[in-house]
Amino acid sequence: MALIPADATQRVAIGTLGPKGTSSEHIARLMLHSVGDPESCRIVLKDTFEQCMDALVGARIELALVPHAYSHINVFYMHPGLEPVSVFYGSTPEYGLAARADFPFHEELLSTETVATHPAPIPMLQHHFDHPVKLATVSSTSQAADHVASGRYNIALTNEQAVEEYNLKFVYRFSRIPMTWTVFSRRKDLNDRGSA
Repeated sequence: MALIPADATQRVAIGTLGPKGTSSEHIARLMLHSVGDPESCRIVLKDTFEQCMDALVGARIELALVPHAYSHINVFYMHPGLEPVSVFYGSTPEYGLAARADFPFHEELLSTETVATHPAPIPMLQHHFDHPVKLATVSSTSQAADHVASGRYNIALTNEQAVEEYNLKFVYRFSRIPMTWTVFSRRKDLNDRGSA
């Protein structure tokens, strides 16, 4: 099934998690380049995946890109008005701990400082540190980076794209996250499906 309808008369809107700098935005951009003409689509960034689903159901976007690391992806699969149209593999940008350039990071601070992070990459901390880390969860890795840039927190677990977007520096690098992604569309009316 083609992601971009051949008879599309306007740019196809693909919704995913924002703001600018998220892994979802990164993968959406890669996806657009792989489907052919990236000018035939536009990326719409939402604050939550729930907002993406609402926009898709409400016909404000044509497609929604959701990573399988999203803990409530089942809500998309179970929605009677939606259907998956593509599942593919795509690695995120590199992840790690980031801070402002002027912040004097050292690993011992992980015992006292709060790390801003989206819930999905939290297990990475358990694989890299043998002690608990105090966390503040936010809606995206990009928002975590923004909170560090604004001074709300000193350390974020975030991705390379957000580090660049918010002018931070990696103080501890982990890796890219290899994962799969699903693109959802509105389910076609049963009468439009034909008898096949």
